[in-house]
Amino acid sequence: MRRLSASRLAIAVIGELDAANGRDLGRFVEHHTGISRQLILDLRAVEFAGTQAFTALYYISVHCARSDVDWIIIGSHPVRRLLSICDPDGELPLVDDLPSGLDLLTRSARCHQHVRPAG
Repeated sequence: MRRLSASRLAIAVIGELDAANGRDLGRFVEHHTGISRQLILDLRAVEFAGTQAFTALYYISVHCARSDVDWIIIGSHPVRRLLSICDPDGELPLVDDLPSGLDLLTRSARCHQHVRPAG
């Protein structure tokens, strides 16, 4: 885990993501995104992604939506394969690489700055 700025957090996962640790990842993200507005979930070093990995990513997605956290997933081949099966419509924010993901988050932050509450 690395805080890149006051509002941007990066979490990297190495190894396997499965039933043994998927729930822990979801809770870890939930716990550490409290003050962040943006999350980079770096799964490039994940060598195996079981179905529980998808459940964890879905949980993270719901948490981020409820907490108004913009986020991206940078995935390894196993993560991409899992998402191609479990998320064929591309609802989860999988990006091709870090530069394109950072660009997406930067554009999202600019949009939030221009939106002001009515009243």
